[in-house]
Amino acid sequence: MLNRSGRLIRRIVLTVVGLAVLGLGVAMLALPGPGFLIIALGFFILSLEYEWARHRFEQARQKAADLADQAAANALSSAFTIVFGLGMIAAGVAWIAVDTLPASSPWSGGSLIFSGLVVLATMIVSLWQARQAREAGLPTPAELLDQREREREQAEHETRPGHEHGHEPAGERAGY
Repeated sequence: MLNRSGRLIRRIVLTVVGLAVLGLGVAMLALPGPGFLIIALGFFILSLEYEWARHRFEQARQKAADLADQAAANALSSAFTIVFGLGMIAAGVAWIAVDTLPASSPWSGGSLIFSGLVVLATMIVSLWQARQAREAGLPTPAELLDQREREREQAEHETRPGHEHGHEPAGERAGY
């Protein structure tokens, strides 16, 4: 068991690291990189100390998985994602090797390489999961996502006012 000051130091370190990773993930939503994966990692780190972060981690993890599964469901999207990941790695190598590039440094190049590797790893796992599901005769993760979305839309449609017992307002029946 950690003593009281050890637990406090652990909590502070995990909070600072978790918030830093979370901030990086938020930045990666606009910058090149796997934003939702990094956000999920930040919430995971915070969830080691905070209950509220556990729920947020699950939401972020699900969103990252959903995006990866949707990318794996389409061959063109999969190819683009793989090329994008490889391009990030190549750009990272260039940012390390070419001193005249803006913000050229091992740190910026390394972060691009890391992001490219995360993109590729996520895509490979998503493609592997889809293949395993098809071979087992089960719906792929993307098909399950589509099914969940249709069920959610149907439930929302059924709970709207005026849609009880199959009755729609006249304007909706007429296409207005």
